[in-house]
Amino acid sequence: MSQAKPEHHVQSGSNDLRRSLSGRHISMLAIGGVIGVGLFYGASVSVQLAGPGVLIGFLACGVIVAIVMRALGEMTVESPTSGSFTEYATRHLGRGVGLVTAGMWWFYWIATVMSELAAIGKLLEYWFPSLPAWIPGLAALILFTISNLLVVRLFGEIEFWFAALKILAITVFMAFGLLIILTGLFNHGHVTGLTNLWVNGGFLPHGWFGVLMAMSLVVQAYSGIETLGVEAGESRDPRVTMRRAFRTVTVRIGVLYIGSMLIMLCAFPWSYLIGHSGSPYVLMFSKIGIPIAAGLINLIIVLSGLSSCNTGMYGGSRMLYSLSRSGVIPDAISTLNKNRVPRLATWITAFAISIGILITYLAPNNVYVWITSASAFASLWTWAIILLAEMVSRRRANRSGVRLKYPMPFWPVLPMIGCLLLLVTFVSIVWSPLTRISVFSGLVWLALLWMYWLTRGRRKMFEST
Repeated sequence: MSQAKPEHHVQSGSNDLRRSLSGRHISMLAIGGVIGVGLFYGASVSVQLAGPGVLIGFLACGVIVAIVMRALGEMTVESPTSGSFTEYATRHLGRGVGLVTAGMWWFYWIATVMSELAAIGKLLEYWFPSLPAWIPGLAALILFTISNLLVVRLFGEIEFWFAALKILAITVFMAFGLLIILTGLFNHGHVTGLTNLWVNGGFLPHGWFGVLMAMSLVVQAYSGIETLGVEAGESRDPRVTMRRAFRTVTVRIGVLYIGSMLIMLCAFPWSYLIGHSGSPYVLMFSKIGIPIAAGLINLIIVLSGLSSCNTGMYGGSRMLYSLSRSGVIPDAISTLNKNRVPRLATWITAFAISIGILITYLAPNNVYVWITSASAFASLWTWAIILLAEMVSRRRANRSGVRLKYPMPFWPVLPMIGCLLLLVTFVSIVWSPLTRISVFSGLVWLALLWMYWLTRGRRKMFEST
């Protein structure tokens, strides 16, 4: 007589997360989290700043992400946990650094979801011009709060299909672009080849300064991929599924991002985007001449924003759960509902995001740029901490003779290169007047987190041990 399969939990206690995410969920959640409105909607700004040279930014950021994810993969496969990089930071860099990193990452997702909801409201004006931008954002926030309070597997299924739609959209875009480049189809028979990369002012029309200016926006497009590590806490057989996910996700993101940008810049001159505030993807399909193309792409961009919001709500609530379990914030936040989902952590995250709805109501035309730029500093901080934690962890493992299951190759050269590239990116963000606000807001939040740790967090953690 066959026995029922046991429930999969992070640990054996009654207040632990359920391991309900399969391998296909894990990969798609990471892809869905990173491919949001920033790629489809915000790429035109980075292209206008750097011209075809923006490809250098996408390549450099792709290298950063590959190194960061490899470092995170090493630690995750060795010790899978729902706290992911914040717990690794606590373990290898100190409890204060762990708390601050968790707070910065939570802030990143709050700001990201705020900006995505604001963009969704503006995008829906394409069909409903008289609809206030804050109403669709509020409706989406309610929808994803409910979905995140339900069974984790349902959340995984929703995100799986959202991510699949985004990948399909980018693939179709790349296919049409290749037809234009190689055959001249939809372009009056004119085969463009690669010539658009160096005409109209050259490959670097604004010099290297333009590339540095665009780098911060490119970072925002890649941000969120580290959510893959957080999902280890609710994945089945994490040491197997996470290793496979870390190997494939980075490659897929690189191909989709760099490939689609290269094809777009070859298909038509970058100067077409000057004065164009919408998506370059929409612009290309409009030039193809397919009547429903603009509306279809606009719908896909909306779905991309919803997908990113879904992942952001998940990541933010799980980070609060992990902090509560560690003892630095009230224990009640780690309470799970009957579906083993952190109820209070989800509600707190939703409430913080709702502030963005208010900002959208007050300033609908400026909110996207304001909030998006505010998330850049938090993202760079998280990536830097992942690399530093990995270097300390690896050094300790080498000293003790521990044989790692998924070691980073070419250590310590790769993490050092990653840290150098992050430093260059940080300088570019300070340099750019478009994103300088992100440094100010990020430093203010960083200072508040350190003040909390020094005044209350450290005492609470020691009291709980």
